[in-house]
Amino acid sequence: MDPQRNKSPESPVQPKHQSGATAIEFAFVLPLLIALTYALFVYSYVYVVYESINFAAQQGAEAAVAVDPGVDDVAGLITVRAQTTIASVLDWLPESQRAASIGPNGSAVLVTFCSPSGGGGQYCPAVETGATPVVVRINFPLLAPNLFPVLELPLIGTVPPLPAAIVGVGVVLIPGQI
Repeated sequence: MDPQRNKSPESPVQPKHQSGATAIEFAFVLPLLIALTYALFVYSYVYVVYESINFAAQQGAEAAVAVDPGVDDVAGLITVRAQTTIASVLDWLPESQRAASIGPNGSAVLVTFCSPSGGGGQYCPAVETGATPVVVRINFPLLAPNLFPVLELPLIGTVPPLPAAIVGVGVVLIPGQI
């Protein structure tokens, strides 16, 4: 009678040649698990920054509407109001990231006054209402050297792959010509 036949199905039978297989499999899987966990954290932060940049650009554009179009240097007032609004909305960012994206007090925020025909720059819409489109744009560089360390894994490549920058845009129509 064969001694293997009388063993119950619950008893583990491990041949001697598989004793280190688990450790080898774990050694192959561990770098992948670490890369996935790291990418999860990085992409979560990138998503929060993306939503915040878009929200700040929209808030800056909405703040531009509050400027009285009848005052002197309305374009300068709109620009300053949009920049200070964006700086206050993005106040939660670390100083180095805020300085790289919007500059001190929002000075790096681009405020473009478009012609009603749609000319004047990127993101300028064509309108037929006689209003002036104002585009507020924020550029957030993601490949700054101190933002996220990039891992180079063999056979996988760069983890996590990121775009060079995130751009947030807000557009508003100001009544009349500026």
